[in-house]
Amino acid sequence: MPFKTPSKTSEFIRSLIGEESDPDIAAVLHYAEEHTIPVLLPEAAAFLKQAVILSAPKKILEIGTAIGYSGMIMLKNSSADLYTVEMDEDSIAAAKRFFAQAGLGARVTVFAGDAAEIVPLLEGSFDFVFLDGPKTRYPVFYPYLKRLLRSGGVLLADNVLFNGMVDGSGVYDRKKATIVSGLDSYIRTAMSDVDMISCILPVGDGLCMSIKK
Repeated sequence: MPFKTPSKTSEFIRSLIGEESDPDIAAVLHYAEEHTIPVLLPEAAAFLKQAVILSAPKKILEIGTAIGYSGMIMLKNSSADLYTVEMDEDSIAAAKRFFAQAGLGARVTVFAGDAAEIVPLLEGSFDFVFLDGPKTRYPVFYPYLKRLLRSGGVLLADNVLFNGMVDGSGVYDRKKATIVSGLDSYIRTAMSDVDMISCILPVGDGLCMSIKK
């Protein structure tokens, strides 16, 4: 599979997880490999699956549909409806195709466009929010996602350690500085927010999990 391996620990964990047994999800992974499309890392996907099962959401918001991999994991492990935001038209087309083939299309609403424009306009209340969109926008999205999250709801953000660049264990150049700064700002905001219970997990490329009090 086209997955980077952040550490020896990740390699060991992946050997225990094994290959994907669900044919619908496996089809998405096969497409990702064929087209060199980055998707959620296996250990992060395993955590997402557990988080959704434990929280049992009825309404999920996702920022960053891509080709539908994480969305399908959340739909397959809950009875929730998924509202997902994506800008890339080809990714949207692929995701809709995979959702339809898996019989999940009726439970999915796709907001096509720039998340920076869509997220501030969203209304309603969500039980679970998965943030995996533009990394520089994470701190901008945070207050809006917090507002949309119900009390007791879960906000899970991916890639918050960004190959070790955020915690200082990885080296980065100027091109990545804005991303690193944005992610650092996001996790510091989440961790210091008295309205949220947050933790940073060194799973995959780093996850930040926040529960609204």
